[in-house]
Amino acid sequence: MASSGTRKRRERGSIVPEDILAGAFAVAERDGLDNLSMPELASHLGIGVTSIYWYFRSKDDLLRKMTDQATTLLQDRLPTPTDWKPEEWQEFLLAYFSTERASHQDANVLTDLVLMRTSSYSIPSTHRVYRSVERVLAYLVEVGFAPRQAWQVFSALSLYTRGFIITERTRRVNQTPPLGSPQLSLIDVDTMPILTELITHHSAMLDMADDESFEFGVRLALDQAARVLEGTTS
Repeated sequence: MASSGTRKRRERGSIVPEDILAGAFAVAERDGLDNLSMPELASHLGIGVTSIYWYFRSKDDLLRKMTDQATTLLQDRLPTPTDWKPEEWQEFLLAYFSTERASHQDANVLTDLVLMRTSSYSIPSTHRVYRSVERVLAYLVEVGFAPRQAWQVFSALSLYTRGFIITERTRRVNQTPPLGSPQLSLIDVDTMPILTELITHHSAMLDMADDESFEFGVRLALDQAARVLEGTTS
């Protein structure tokens, strides 16, 4: 008789690929993607490891399928340009990249799969992402940007957003707090008067990775993009 701490093994043939993928995400969220292994996944699911290999030939194959699912999830969440009027392009881009950032918050496995392990992308996943980019570029060209300008606007905002996401991911891993009164002991008040003033009176505004800071950076880029557009259409 199995002890109460032992997971009861499933009957042979009772597992399906969707169950394995769900289990893989659960184990990766718990232990980290680097520590995801076929034996640990089998133990989590209560099956023999050969049942996993029946559907997934290797861990790399499993990671590709996980990346397929992660990219589909992200792409399904992003706003579609066809739902926005041309004159709303700035608000669309703010919504697009804000949604991308929000999708990664507290979703370490999604970030690792989509942004950190791009070698795990399958051809279908790559095409899915490129089609999404193509739709945004087509929308910006319709607005009035030249194709090269549209690409530069999109890539600048994309790189900014991804940097923001990875910064937040790193901070979660290292449990690094934003600047605030606890960090005053690290500041030399005689040589750092501006930081001292900001931390003392405006500590809530010194988080480099908060909602306000993210939107401020996006709108700076959008203001420059608007000037480029004005020069193109004038």
